[in-house]
Amino acid sequence: MQNTIAQFAIIICMVMLTGCDWFDDKAEVAPEHEAFLLTDRHPQNVKLQQQLANTLSNEQLYQRALSLWPVAYRELNVPTSLGQARIIVAGPVDAQPVVLLHGMHANSAMWYPNVATLAEHFRVYAVDDLLGSGGSQASADISDMSQLVRWYQELFEQLQLDSIHLVGASRGGWQAVAIALAESKIESSRIQRLVLLSPAQTFAWVEFSTDLLASIFFTLNPERAKVQDSLQSVSSRPELIHPVYLDQYVAALEHDPVPDLIMAMRPFSEQQLQQITVPTLVMIGDEDMMNDQDSLEQAKKLLPQAHTLQVKNAGHFLTVDQAELVNNEVVRFLSK
Repeated sequence: MQNTIAQFAIIICMVMLTGCDWFDDKAEVAPEHEAFLLTDRHPQNVKLQQQLANTLSNEQLYQRALSLWPVAYRELNVPTSLGQARIIVAGPVDAQPVVLLHGMHANSAMWYPNVATLAEHFRVYAVDDLLGSGGSQASADISDMSQLVRWYQELFEQLQLDSIHLVGASRGGWQAVAIALAESKIESSRIQRLVLLSPAQTFAWVEFSTDLLASIFFTLNPERAKVQDSLQSVSSRPELIHPVYLDQYVAALEHDPVPDLIMAMRPFSEQQLQQITVPTLVMIGDEDMMNDQDSLEQAKKLLPQAHTLQVKNAGHFLTVDQAELVNNEVVRFLSK
Protein backbone atom coordinates (compact mmCIF):
# COMPACT_ATOMS: atom_id res chain seq x y z
CA MET A 1 0.00 0.00 0.00
CA GLN A 2 2.82 2.38 0.91
CA ASN A 3 4.53 1.65 -2.43
CA THR A 4 1.28 2.46 -4.27
CA ILE A 5 0.95 5.79 -2.45
CA ALA A 6 4.59 6.60 -3.13
CA GLN A 7 4.19 5.81 -6.83
CA PHE A 8 1.07 7.97 -7.03
CA ALA A 9 2.90 10.84 -5.32
CA ILE A 10 5.76 10.56 -7.81
CA ILE A 11 3.32 10.69 -10.75
CA ILE A 12 1.62 13.78 -9.33
CA CYS A 13 4.95 15.52 -8.87
CA MET A 14 6.02 14.67 -12.43
CA VAL A 15 2.78 16.07 -13.82
CA MET A 16 3.17 19.29 -11.85
CA LEU A 17 6.75 19.72 -12.95
CA THR A 18 6.23 18.97 -16.61
CA GLY A 19 2.97 20.87 -17.05
CA CYS A 20 1.16 17.87 -18.51
CA ASP A 21 -2.27 18.31 -19.99
CA TRP A 22 -4.83 17.25 -17.36
CA PHE A 23 -7.62 16.88 -19.90
CA ASP A 24 -8.56 13.34 -20.80
CA ASP A 25 -9.67 14.43 -24.26
CA LYS A 26 -9.24 17.34 -26.63
CA ALA A 27 -11.87 19.89 -27.54
CA GLU A 28 -13.45 18.99 -30.85
CA VAL A 29 -13.25 21.44 -33.72
CA ALA A 30 -15.95 21.75 -36.37
CA PRO A 31 -14.73 20.91 -39.90
CA GLU A 32 -15.52 24.44 -41.10
CA HIS A 33 -13.19 25.85 -38.42
CA GLU A 34 -10.19 23.59 -39.10
CA ALA A 35 -8.53 26.26 -41.24
CA PHE A 36 -8.49 28.67 -38.27
CA LEU A 37 -7.12 26.19 -35.72
CA LEU A 38 -3.92 26.94 -33.80
CA THR A 39 -1.64 24.22 -32.46
CA ASP A 40 -2.77 23.04 -29.02
CA ARG A 41 -0.77 25.13 -26.55
CA HIS A 42 -2.37 24.12 -23.26
CA PRO A 43 0.59 22.03 -22.01
CA GLN A 44 2.96 24.94 -22.73
CA ASN A 45 0.52 27.37 -21.12
CA VAL A 46 0.49 25.29 -17.93
CA LYS A 47 4.30 25.24 -17.83
CA LEU A 48 4.28 29.05 -17.83
CA GLN A 49 2.68 28.94 -14.37
CA GLN A 50 6.04 27.72 -13.05
CA GLN A 51 7.75 30.93 -14.18
CA LEU A 52 7.79 34.29 -12.46
CA ALA A 53 5.38 36.82 -13.93
CA ASN A 54 8.05 39.50 -14.31
CA THR A 55 10.05 37.23 -16.63
CA LEU A 56 7.18 36.80 -19.09
CA SER A 57 5.89 38.92 -21.96
CA ASN A 58 2.28 40.15 -22.02
CA GLU A 59 1.45 37.45 -24.60
CA GLN A 60 2.91 34.77 -22.31
CA LEU A 61 1.02 36.15 -19.32
CA TYR A 62 -2.18 35.91 -21.34
CA GLN A 63 -1.46 32.32 -22.36
CA ARG A 64 -0.54 31.52 -18.75
CA ALA A 65 -3.87 32.92 -17.53
CA LEU A 66 -5.74 31.02 -20.24
CA SER A 67 -4.40 27.77 -18.74
CA LEU A 68 -6.77 28.43 -15.80
CA TRP A 69 -9.65 27.22 -17.98
CA PRO A 70 -10.61 23.92 -16.33
CA VAL A 71 -11.95 22.33 -19.52
CA ALA A 72 -10.48 21.22 -22.82
CA TYR A 73 -10.27 24.19 -25.19
CA ARG A 74 -8.78 25.11 -28.55
CA GLU A 75 -7.76 28.46 -29.99
CA LEU A 76 -8.88 29.78 -33.36
CA ASN A 77 -7.16 32.58 -35.27
CA VAL A 78 -9.65 34.11 -37.69
CA PRO A 79 -8.56 36.69 -40.30
CA THR A 80 -10.90 39.68 -40.56
CA SER A 81 -11.00 43.07 -42.22
CA LEU A 82 -9.71 44.72 -39.01
CA GLY A 83 -7.05 42.16 -38.11
CA GLN A 84 -6.62 38.73 -36.55
CA ALA A 85 -9.37 37.58 -34.19
CA ARG A 86 -8.60 35.09 -31.42
CA ILE A 87 -11.49 32.89 -30.31
CA ILE A 88 -11.30 30.23 -27.59
CA VAL A 89 -13.72 27.34 -28.13
CA ALA A 90 -14.93 24.64 -25.75
CA GLY A 91 -17.88 22.34 -25.24
CA PRO A 92 -19.71 19.91 -27.56
CA VAL A 93 -19.19 20.88 -31.18
CA ASP A 94 -22.86 20.25 -32.03
CA ALA A 95 -24.34 22.16 -29.06
CA GLN A 96 -26.06 25.56 -29.21
CA PRO A 97 -23.37 28.25 -29.67
CA VAL A 98 -22.85 30.77 -26.85
CA VAL A 99 -20.59 33.74 -27.59
CA LEU A 100 -18.82 35.35 -24.61
CA LEU A 101 -17.69 38.99 -24.63
CA HIS A 102 -15.25 39.95 -21.87
CA GLY A 103 -14.88 43.21 -19.98
CA MET A 104 -12.41 46.09 -20.15
CA HIS A 105 -8.71 45.42 -19.42
CA ALA A 106 -9.55 41.75 -19.82
CA ASN A 107 -9.59 38.87 -22.27
CA SER A 108 -11.14 35.42 -22.59
CA ALA A 109 -9.12 34.13 -19.62
CA MET A 110 -11.59 35.99 -17.36
CA TRP A 111 -14.19 33.28 -17.97
CA TYR A 112 -12.20 30.62 -16.08
CA PRO A 113 -14.70 30.48 -13.17
CA ASN A 114 -17.64 30.07 -15.57
CA VAL A 115 -16.62 28.13 -18.65
CA ALA A 116 -16.79 24.61 -17.19
CA THR A 117 -20.50 24.94 -16.41
CA LEU A 118 -21.28 26.67 -19.70
CA ALA A 119 -19.33 24.13 -21.75
CA GLU A 120 -21.35 21.28 -20.25
CA HIS A 121 -24.44 22.60 -22.04
CA PHE A 122 -23.25 24.78 -24.93
CA ARG A 123 -20.57 25.26 -27.54
CA VAL A 124 -18.62 28.19 -26.11
CA TYR A 125 -16.97 30.83 -28.31
CA ALA A 126 -15.02 33.29 -26.14
CA VAL A 127 -13.88 36.21 -28.29
CA ASP A 128 -10.84 38.31 -27.48
CA ASP A 129 -11.94 41.84 -28.28
CA LEU A 130 -9.69 43.94 -30.54
CA LEU A 131 -9.53 46.56 -27.77
CA GLY A 132 -8.69 44.02 -25.07
CA SER A 133 -5.49 42.43 -23.79
CA GLY A 134 -5.94 39.00 -25.39
CA GLY A 135 -4.81 37.39 -28.61
CA SER A 136 -6.76 39.46 -31.15
CA GLN A 137 -4.58 41.94 -33.02
CA ALA A 138 -5.90 44.95 -34.92
CA SER A 139 -4.27 45.79 -38.27
CA ALA A 140 -6.42 48.84 -38.99
CA ASP A 141 -7.42 51.98 -37.13
CA ILE A 142 -10.63 51.63 -35.11
CA SER A 143 -12.22 55.03 -34.73
CA ASP A 144 -15.73 54.19 -33.50
CA MET A 145 -17.71 51.43 -31.85
CA SER A 146 -19.77 50.77 -34.95
CA GLN A 147 -16.64 49.31 -36.57
CA LEU A 148 -16.32 46.85 -33.71
CA VAL A 149 -19.97 45.89 -34.00
CA ARG A 150 -19.51 45.14 -37.70
CA TRP A 151 -16.34 43.22 -36.82
CA TYR A 152 -18.31 40.93 -34.51
CA GLN A 153 -20.91 40.39 -37.21
CA GLU A 154 -18.11 39.56 -39.65
CA LEU A 155 -16.79 37.02 -37.14
CA PHE A 156 -20.21 35.37 -36.86
CA GLU A 157 -20.25 35.05 -40.64
CA GLN A 158 -16.70 33.69 -40.79
CA LEU A 159 -17.51 31.08 -38.14
CA GLN A 160 -20.87 30.30 -39.81
CA LEU A 161 -22.78 31.03 -36.60
CA ASP A 162 -26.37 31.60 -37.70
CA SER A 163 -28.03 31.19 -34.28
CA ILE A 164 -26.30 32.22 -31.06
CA HIS A 165 -26.83 33.23 -27.47
CA LEU A 166 -24.77 36.31 -26.59
CA VAL A 167 -23.28 36.86 -23.12
CA GLY A 168 -21.40 40.04 -22.21
CA ALA A 169 -19.78 41.22 -18.99
CA SER A 170 -19.09 44.88 -18.12
CA ARG A 171 -17.94 46.56 -21.36
CA GLY A 172 -18.75 43.27 -23.08
CA GLY A 173 -22.33 43.79 -21.90
CA TRP A 174 -22.43 47.22 -23.50
CA GLN A 175 -21.03 45.74 -26.72
CA ALA A 176 -23.58 42.90 -26.59
CA VAL A 177 -26.39 45.48 -26.55
CA ALA A 178 -24.82 47.34 -29.50
CA ILE A 179 -24.52 44.07 -31.44
CA ALA A 180 -28.11 43.11 -30.61
CA LEU A 181 -29.27 46.49 -31.91
CA ALA A 182 -27.39 46.01 -35.18
CA GLU A 183 -28.76 42.47 -35.52
CA SER A 184 -32.31 43.72 -34.94
CA LYS A 185 -32.05 45.70 -38.18
CA ILE A 186 -31.37 42.69 -40.39
CA GLU A 187 -33.99 40.28 -41.71
CA SER A 188 -33.07 37.38 -39.44
CA SER A 189 -31.16 38.18 -36.25
CA ARG A 190 -28.60 35.60 -35.18
CA ILE A 191 -29.17 36.37 -31.49
CA GLN A 192 -31.71 34.17 -29.76
CA ARG A 193 -31.08 35.21 -26.15
CA LEU A 194 -29.01 37.92 -24.51
CA VAL A 195 -27.28 37.93 -21.10
CA LEU A 196 -25.86 41.14 -19.63
CA LEU A 197 -23.62 40.65 -16.59
CA SER A 198 -23.19 43.98 -14.84
CA PRO A 199 -23.12 45.84 -18.16
CA ALA A 200 -21.05 49.02 -18.00
CA GLN A 201 -22.80 52.34 -18.66
CA THR A 202 -25.64 50.68 -20.54
CA PHE A 203 -28.80 51.95 -18.83
CA ALA A 204 -27.40 55.14 -17.25
CA TRP A 205 -24.18 57.02 -16.66
CA VAL A 206 -21.98 55.53 -13.95
CA GLU A 207 -22.39 57.62 -10.80
CA PHE A 208 -19.29 59.12 -9.23
CA SER A 209 -18.26 57.37 -6.02
CA THR A 210 -15.21 56.77 -3.86
CA ASP A 211 -15.05 53.23 -5.26
CA LEU A 212 -15.02 54.57 -8.81
CA LEU A 213 -12.30 57.08 -7.91
CA ALA A 214 -10.21 54.33 -6.27
CA SER A 215 -10.63 52.11 -9.33
CA ILE A 216 -9.58 54.90 -11.70
CA PHE A 217 -6.55 55.75 -9.55
CA PHE A 218 -5.33 52.14 -9.56
CA THR A 219 -5.95 51.81 -13.29
CA LEU A 220 -3.61 54.74 -13.87
CA ASN A 221 -1.10 53.60 -11.22
CA PRO A 222 -1.21 49.79 -11.16
CA GLU A 223 0.97 47.89 -8.68
CA ARG A 224 0.92 44.11 -8.40
CA ALA A 225 1.45 44.25 -4.63
CA LYS A 226 -1.65 46.43 -4.18
CA VAL A 227 -4.02 44.83 -6.68
CA GLN A 228 -5.86 42.71 -4.09
CA ASP A 229 -6.76 45.79 -2.03
CA SER A 230 -7.68 47.87 -5.07
CA LEU A 231 -10.08 45.24 -6.37
CA GLN A 232 -12.28 45.65 -3.32
CA SER A 233 -13.92 48.50 -5.25
CA VAL A 234 -15.14 46.09 -7.95
CA SER A 235 -15.26 42.73 -6.17
CA SER A 236 -16.82 41.68 -2.89
CA ARG A 237 -14.49 38.67 -2.75
CA PRO A 238 -11.20 39.65 -4.41
CA GLU A 239 -9.39 36.85 -2.59
CA LEU A 240 -11.12 34.41 -4.97
CA ILE A 241 -9.40 35.83 -8.04
CA HIS A 242 -6.53 33.56 -9.05
CA PRO A 243 -3.03 35.12 -8.70
CA VAL A 244 -2.12 33.94 -12.22
CA TYR A 245 -5.06 35.92 -13.60
CA LEU A 246 -4.07 38.97 -11.53
CA ASP A 247 -0.54 38.90 -12.97
CA GLN A 248 -1.81 39.44 -16.51
CA TYR A 249 -4.53 41.85 -15.33
CA VAL A 250 -1.93 44.21 -13.84
CA ALA A 251 0.29 43.84 -16.91
CA ALA A 252 -2.66 44.79 -19.12
CA LEU A 253 -3.25 47.94 -17.05
CA GLU A 254 0.40 48.90 -17.30
CA HIS A 255 0.37 48.42 -21.06
CA ASP A 256 -2.91 50.22 -21.80
CA PRO A 257 -4.45 52.04 -18.80
CA VAL A 258 -6.97 53.99 -20.89
CA PRO A 259 -8.36 51.76 -23.68
CA ASP A 260 -9.40 53.28 -26.99
CA LEU A 261 -13.02 54.39 -27.44
CA ILE A 262 -13.78 54.39 -23.71
CA MET A 263 -15.59 57.71 -24.13
CA ALA A 264 -17.74 56.20 -26.90
CA MET A 265 -19.56 54.05 -24.36
CA ARG A 266 -22.61 56.17 -23.68
CA PRO A 267 -25.89 54.91 -22.20
CA PHE A 268 -28.36 53.68 -24.80
CA SER A 269 -31.51 55.71 -25.38
CA GLU A 270 -34.94 54.45 -24.41
CA GLN A 271 -35.82 54.09 -28.08
CA GLN A 272 -32.73 51.96 -28.71
CA LEU A 273 -33.35 49.64 -25.76
CA GLN A 274 -36.97 49.13 -26.79
CA GLN A 275 -35.74 47.72 -30.10
CA ILE A 276 -34.10 44.73 -28.37
CA THR A 277 -36.94 42.24 -28.43
CA VAL A 278 -35.03 39.01 -27.69
CA PRO A 279 -35.32 37.54 -24.16
CA THR A 280 -32.67 39.32 -22.08
CA LEU A 281 -31.28 38.48 -18.66
CA VAL A 282 -29.70 41.37 -16.74
CA MET A 283 -27.71 40.45 -13.63
CA ILE A 284 -25.89 42.86 -11.32
CA GLY A 285 -24.28 42.61 -7.91
CA ASP A 286 -25.78 44.25 -4.84
CA GLU A 287 -22.38 45.94 -4.31
CA ASP A 288 -21.95 46.83 -7.97
CA MET A 289 -20.39 50.26 -8.50
CA MET A 290 -21.54 50.30 -12.15
CA ASN A 291 -25.21 49.46 -11.59
CA ASP A 292 -27.93 49.60 -8.96
CA GLN A 293 -31.61 48.81 -8.55
CA ASP A 294 -32.47 51.69 -10.90
CA SER A 295 -30.55 49.88 -13.66
CA LEU A 296 -32.76 46.83 -13.22
CA GLU A 297 -35.90 48.98 -13.19
CA GLN A 298 -34.79 50.61 -16.44
CA ALA A 299 -34.19 47.18 -17.96
CA LYS A 300 -37.64 45.94 -16.93
CA LYS A 301 -39.28 49.12 -18.19
CA LEU A 302 -37.54 49.33 -21.58
CA LEU A 303 -36.55 45.82 -22.66
CA PRO A 304 -39.69 44.04 -23.93
CA GLN A 305 -38.57 40.62 -22.62
CA ALA A 306 -36.38 41.53 -19.65
CA HIS A 307 -35.51 39.18 -16.80
CA THR A 308 -33.54 40.77 -13.97
CA LEU A 309 -31.65 39.58 -10.92
CA GLN A 310 -29.62 41.33 -8.26
CA VAL A 311 -27.01 38.95 -6.83
CA LYS A 312 -26.29 39.22 -3.12
CA ASN A 313 -22.73 39.57 -1.84
CA ALA A 314 -21.40 40.42 -5.29
CA GLY A 315 -19.70 43.44 -6.81
CA HIS A 316 -19.06 44.41 -10.41
CA PHE A 317 -17.02 41.19 -10.84
CA LEU A 318 -20.04 39.00 -10.09
CA THR A 319 -18.75 36.24 -12.41
CA VAL A 320 -16.07 35.63 -9.76
CA ASP A 321 -17.82 36.81 -6.58
CA GLN A 322 -20.76 34.42 -7.01
CA ALA A 323 -19.60 32.21 -9.85
CA GLU A 324 -21.73 29.15 -9.09
CA LEU A 325 -24.96 31.13 -8.77
CA VAL A 326 -24.24 33.17 -11.89
CA ASN A 327 -23.33 30.05 -13.88
CA ASN A 328 -26.51 28.25 -12.89
CA GLU A 329 -28.74 31.25 -13.60
CA VAL A 330 -27.19 31.81 -17.03
CA VAL A 331 -27.54 28.14 -17.99
CA ARG A 332 -31.14 28.06 -16.75
CA PHE A 333 -32.04 31.18 -18.74
CA LEU A 334 -30.28 30.09 -21.94
CA SER A 335 -31.79 26.61 -21.77
CA LYS A 336 -35.40 27.82 -21.84
